[in-house]
Amino acid sequence: MKKRKAFTLIELIVVIAIIAVLAAIVAPSAFKAIEKGKVSATIGDFKSIKTSAMAYYADTGQWPAGMTNGSGLVTNDSVSGWDGPYLEKWPARGAWGGCYTYTRNTTHRWVSLANVTNNSAAKVDQQVDGGDGSGAGSVTWNSTGLTIVVTND
Repeated sequence: MKKRKAFTLIELIVVIAIIAVLAAIVAPSAFKAIEKGKVSATIGDFKSIKTSAMAYYADTGQWPAGMTNGSGLVTNDSVSGWDGPYLEKWPARGAWGGCYTYTRNTTHRWVSLANVTNNSAAKVDQQVDGGDGSGAGSVTWNSTGLTIVVTND
């Protein structure tokens, strides 16, 4: 009779246990890296929108109108002195799936992003202005999303 060589059940269980332990060690690091990437992408988007709004103001003498699609920053909005585009394209979606909105009133300009968790918003706040809390500094957040101030008069 010919004897076959194969792994025993115990050997297979040991290998599976080792793989499970390694996965348990690696998985949290991978999720942290994904979250860090989302935070960095969001900060980059905010900085791009802020810089383009300031360049628009420098060329036209007025702040861009409120928008969710980049009108004025990406395409000419017929304002005298417009020398854009100031932004290659408006960010379609934020890292957490929400939409970016640029808003202005007579004394303030800000960019908002919907659907950002408080934990993620706190990380953005920490990197942008030192994490001074949800109600202070240039970064604020609440249950609806994240807001970063472009300028105040």
